[in-house]
Amino acid sequence: MKTSLQALALPLAFNLLSLVHAIPGGPWKAWKGCCVPHDDSPPATNTTEDATTIIPRQSSCLSTGTQSTINALFSSGGANTIVRLCPGVTIPITAPIVFTAPGQELSTQGYPTDSTRATILIQPGSTVTSAIRGNWQNNVKVLNIQVDGNRPNAGYLGGDALLEMGGGTEGQTVSHTVVKNTRSWSCVHFIGSGQENNPCRQATVMFNEVGPCGHEGTDPATGNGLWADGLSIECIDTTVTDNTITGATDGGIVIFGSPGSHILCNTIVSTSSSGLQFGGINMVDPTWGGNYTGVVVSSNTITGGPNSFINLGIGMGSQVWSNPHPETNFGQVTVINNVFTGNIGFSIVMNGWLGGLTVTGNSVSGVTTPSSSFASAAGCGAVQQASFAASEQLVYYPAGVTGSSGPNTIQSQFTALATNASNWLCLTNPPPLLPDTKSFLPNTLSVDASTSRVVSLRDFHVQVQGDGNVVGIDTTGASVTLIDWPSPRCCALCTGTSY
Repeated sequence: MKTSLQALALPLAFNLLSLVHAIPGGPWKAWKGCCVPHDDSPPATNTTEDATTIIPRQSSCLSTGTQSTINALFSSGGANTIVRLCPGVTIPITAPIVFTAPGQELSTQGYPTDSTRATILIQPGSTVTSAIRGNWQNNVKVLNIQVDGNRPNAGYLGGDALLEMGGGTEGQTVSHTVVKNTRSWSCVHFIGSGQENNPCRQATVMFNEVGPCGHEGTDPATGNGLWADGLSIECIDTTVTDNTITGATDGGIVIFGSPGSHILCNTIVSTSSSGLQFGGINMVDPTWGGNYTGVVVSSNTITGGPNSFINLGIGMGSQVWSNPHPETNFGQVTVINNVFTGNIGFSIVMNGWLGGLTVTGNSVSGVTTPSSSFASAAGCGAVQQASFAASEQLVYYPAGVTGSSGPNTIQSQFTALATNASNWLCLTNPPPLLPDTKSFLPNTLSVDASTSRVVSLRDFHVQVQGDGNVVGIDTTGASVTLIDWPSPRCCALCTGTSY
């Protein structure tokens, strides 16, 4: 049966903030997290329209199309239009999907939370970096879909984030959505408005699966960093809870000021495929004039995965990141009960903050020691190198953390630095470990004097000397090398001889 565009545009009177407090009957099946209550009952099918109920008008969903199809639905449907995608469908796009009126929603029919969620996929050859744009529209929602920037096939491209939300809005929501493979600097960005009287406010970001986002290193052609954030949040009074961010390469969650926001119960993990991740949760940028008043960062788990590491678990202050800025971040902020595990260079570093910090109950017992087993501080300053060598995970500079807006309450495990030090984003991957052995198939090893080094092993290497001998050298000595094994002396007639 052919379904018209108009039939797929479902009007809705729906308020997410009310739904959060009246969870039974909401459209999400699984409210499973440490911070939000859960109800596994299926979505309600009430027949009366109210602030927390969707009236099922018909069962159709969009099974094919492009961004043009979806944009036509939003444009023709107006405010409170729902565009439902069929489970399992992939929508290829070459330009953004754009919300055009308040209250619009893009979701998968039935609100699944598994791999049957519909996929929005950026196509190779396109110049788009943002798959969905919800800027400047109140109460729009991205629910239970997958958004794939397709960086492995479409390539890196500078531009806006894969999912762009925010602006002068309130009540926007991204929930139960997979966001991965951004082509640009961030997977999910809630941008501010630049207007004090109309800020981005009261957004909700929860139960999403974010990442991988970006790659380690720089673009050889442009020199631009290939890394990317997981979640980049600039909105005030916003809730970011129960998200899983895996394989972000810049910051897992970057808080751009965002006064009054709560960052709760998120899981951030670095992966071997992404390599070095700069930060877990960043509170270092001077957005909002450096105002972080009322921000709560609690009960998050930050893990440096095997064959990778996170340089800085939580960075707090203007003097912590790689480019210290002259302003001082400020505001009474609570950072409590966060758990750090695995390969993390420094779990929490604080420097460049004014006003009433509460930093308690944070656990670093699961962090890998010594830190030198997974990272190198060779490029760091002397203070950072000393902290790294001592595996100091909780560090602050007392003169750089002052409490004019209230007293500081800091857990006793913190190391107080006697000397100021900025730029704690200085760790690098260690030199690769050499193998203990190396094997060659018959007739695959060719040696001549011009190559000199035949093979390098841990504490031992084999090379050709100038006199034609092949020797094995013990390299464990600090300043001398010992020949452990020499071949018989070569001669003009030894061609084809094996040793």
